[in-house]
Amino acid sequence: MLNKNVCPNCGQLYDTNLSKCPLCGTAPQVVDTADPVQRKRITEAERKQRRANRKEAEQEARRRRRDEQFMQDADEERLLEEEEARRKEEKRRLKEEKKAARRAALEQEAPVEAPTAPEDPAFTPGPARDGRKPMPAERIEWDSKRVPRLLLGLSAAILGAALLVGGSYLLWRLDVVKLPVFDKLAAQKSSPSAPAATDNSPIESTDRTESSVSTSLYRGEGAIPCTGITLSQTEIVFSAAGEQIQLNVDRSPADTTDERNYLSSDPAIVKVSPVGIVTAMGEGNAVITVTCGEQTAQCTVRCDFSNDSNASGGDAEVKELILVKDDMSFFAAGENYVLSVTNIPAGTPVEWKSLDEAVCTVDGSGLVKAVGPGTTRVIATVGELSAGCWVRCKFE
Repeated sequence: MLNKNVCPNCGQLYDTNLSKCPLCGTAPQVVDTADPVQRKRITEAERKQRRANRKEAEQEARRRRRDEQFMQDADEERLLEEEEARRKEEKRRLKEEKKAARRAALEQEAPVEAPTAPEDPAFTPGPARDGRKPMPAERIEWDSKRVPRLLLGLSAAILGAALLVGGSYLLWRLDVVKLPVFDKLAAQKSSPSAPAATDNSPIESTDRTESSVSTSLYRGEGAIPCTGITLSQTEIVFSAAGEQIQLNVDRSPADTTDERNYLSSDPAIVKVSPVGIVTAMGEGNAVITVTCGEQTAQCTVRCDFSNDSNASGGDAEVKELILVKDDMSFFAAGENYVLSVTNIPAGTPVEWKSLDEAVCTVDGSGLVKAVGPGTTRVIATVGELSAGCWVRCKFE
């Protein structure tokens, strides 16, 4: 401050040319007559350095506080561990003292004296425990609670096997599952060797009883035996390889529980599926045998490909087209099958068409190929005649 006075009474600054303070009237007083100290201006670099130094000092202080806290926590954890060890040691010492006191009390009540010369030759001294005297060998009894583990495992295995066999036999008797072992045993019982005749038990009576019992065991309770079967055809003639026909079987009674079984005498000539679809394989004669329970029927099949009148260009007029299949199923994309018309002369042009090519496609030779899931029909056309085959694609 230059040429300024400070009022000692009110602190008002005023010019030195005035004789008194203009505010309170106090006499003037010269405060400072020396040259003022000029503040030094700092540069931006110095300001950044100061901030960096201050930040480093703060980080150092935080690091020091963290180290002090870590050391304090370590000391507390060590003290806790020492306290836990001390408690465990104290607990163990008390337990040992209790054992020692109990052992001393038992020794005072019943002191143990080791036998030096046993009079009984069967006497076998054993280690004394809890103040009890050893027992003779003949008086030691078996403890039923100490059963060996091997005996327990063997008993469990025997019990499990018995339950498994019993449950299987019960399910077989109820006709829920089919087990060949019980079927063979029942078959053996149904035809046993004839026993020796006696006055009290005739042979006929014994055989009839055993046969009725074995039949009841084989079919199970509530079974309805088949009494007769009738085939839709007793003779089949194929004129080309790959031809198929459905062989239907009528059983009586209709609610019989016996199943139908199909068997071909020569699968190289003709084969039959489990549902009765007969397929021509090669030239020759074969017999299809159908069984249902104890009933049997046969169908003769003749495959004569060389004497096909239609293939040789006969004059017979075709009134209806017959395809090798009228229904087929595919279970994967890309599967294929060649369809053909069986009752037209060889070389006759056939026009093929798929009603939905997103499900399957067909080319000019009748090759049907699966494309996508769904159901459609493939149509074969010869002149004004046409025939169709259902195609079912059963996959995602």
